[in-house]
Amino acid sequence: MTRDAETDRDHATISRRNFIRVGSAALASGTMVGAAATPAAGSVRGVMFPRPPRASDRIQRYRTLGRTGWQVSDLAIGTSRLRESSIIRYAFDKGMNYIDTAEGYGNGRTERIIGDALQHVDRSKMFVNTKLRVGPNDTESTILNRARASLGRLRTDYMDAFGMHRPPTVESLDHEGFHAAVARLKAEGRVRFTCLSNHGPQGPEGDSMADVLTAAAADGRFDVMLLVYNFLNHDEADRILAACKANRVGTTAMKTAPGVLRVDPVDPEKLTETQERYVERMTRRGSTREQAIRRLESMARRRQDLYDRTRPFVERFGIQTEEQLRFGSIHWAMQNADMHSACVNMPDFETVDKVVALSGTELTPTEEGMLEASAETLSDQYCRHGCNACVETCPDGVPVSTIMRYAYYYEGQGREKEAMERYARLAGANGSACANCPAPCTGACPFGVDVQPQMLQAHTLLTLA
Repeated sequence: MTRDAETDRDHATISRRNFIRVGSAALASGTMVGAAATPAAGSVRGVMFPRPPRASDRIQRYRTLGRTGWQVSDLAIGTSRLRESSIIRYAFDKGMNYIDTAEGYGNGRTERIIGDALQHVDRSKMFVNTKLRVGPNDTESTILNRARASLGRLRTDYMDAFGMHRPPTVESLDHEGFHAAVARLKAEGRVRFTCLSNHGPQGPEGDSMADVLTAAAADGRFDVMLLVYNFLNHDEADRILAACKANRVGTTAMKTAPGVLRVDPVDPEKLTETQERYVERMTRRGSTREQAIRRLESMARRRQDLYDRTRPFVERFGIQTEEQLRFGSIHWAMQNADMHSACVNMPDFETVDKVVALSGTELTPTEEGMLEASAETLSDQYCRHGCNACVETCPDGVPVSTIMRYAYYYEGQGREKEAMERYARLAGANGSACANCPAPCTGACPFGVDVQPQMLQAHTLLTLA
C-alpha cells in the first residue's frame, strides 16, 4: 500500500470549526512561534520557521519506509501524550499517515483513542504500529492475547506493524514466544510487518541502543525501528541508520529535541508553586524550610550556569523560547533522507500546525549555525539517551541514562506525572544513592557530563509530591 501527496486529498476535509465544535483544543493563531518582539542586535528574525504556520499547510514530503514499501509522511504522529481522537483526524487531514503507539501508553487508553479516530479516516491510507514489552515469562499465548487486545482497542482488523517495545539486550531479540506469535498473526492477516523500538539500557545489564538495533537490522525479522536521533545524540544512530539502509529496514526518529532553555529564579519570599511544593515535601521529610530553600538555590545556580553559557547563541539567533529550539531540533532530524520519518508527540492542534509547516523544507544556514552553536554549548549538559558508558563505574548500578530520560519526559515533554511514576518504580536504584557517594563516575562520561550533580538534580525533580 502506498500513497502520495495527491491521493491524500481524496478524503473529506475536516474543518477547524468542526474540531472546535466537538470540544477540541484551540488551534494555532497563525503567528510565528517564539518570534522576538525586539531581537538583540545582530540576531536573526524567525530562524526557526521559514514562515508562520498556515491553515493551508500540508505534508510536502513522503519517504519509503524500508522494505514495507509504504510512502510515509516525513512526520509521524507520536501518541504518548495523546488525549483526544480528533487530533489524529486533523493530522491525517494535513497529510500525516503514520501513527506510532504502544500497549503501555496510558495502559491501553491511547490505543482506544486511536481506535476512535480510525473509524473516521480511510484506514487503508494510515500506517499504524503498536508495540509491547516482552518479558522472559511471556509465551506465544500471552503475546497473542495481548496483541489481540491491542487490535480490539484499536478497532481495526490488522496492525501495519507490531513489535517489541524496548528490548533490553541483543539476546532478547530472539524471544521464541514473540516470533511464534508474530508468525501466527501474520498468517491470520492481523499483522503485516514487525517493528521494535529502543532508547538504551535500563541498567548495567542491558546492551546499548546501537548494539541492539544494528543486530535487529541484520536479523532480517524486523522491518521498522524507532531510535533516538537528535543533533546532540546521533553517533550511535548513524551506525544504526547505516545498518538499516544496508538491510532495507524502515527508520523512525524519536526524542528529537534535547534542548532545555529555562531558569526559574528562587526568591525565598515569593516561591513559585512548584518550588513551594518542593519545600513542603522536604519539610515533611524532616528538613527545615531554610534547608529546603538552600537546596533550591543550589539547583537554580546550576541552571543559571547553563543559561549563562547558552546566552551567546541565544542572543545571536534571537531565541526567546525553548519551543524554538525544540522545533529547530525536529527540523534537523527531518533532513536526513535515511531517516524516513520523525515521530513527534502531537498533544494538540497547535503542535500539528507547527510541525506540518516544517515538512519538506530545508534547514537554512542560519538554523544550522544555531544548532551547531547549541550543540557546543549543551554537549556536556545532555545525557545521551541510549548511552551506558558511565554505568559500570557506579557501585549501586544506578541507571543514569534511564533517569535522565525520565527527567526529559518531565521537563522536555510535559509528562510530569508519568515521569514521576516511572521514577518511583525504580525504588532504591535511583538518584538518592548519589547523595553520599564518592562519585567514581566522575570523568566516565565521554561527552563530559558531570553525572553526580545531574543525578541529584533529576532526583529532586522527579520526587516532587
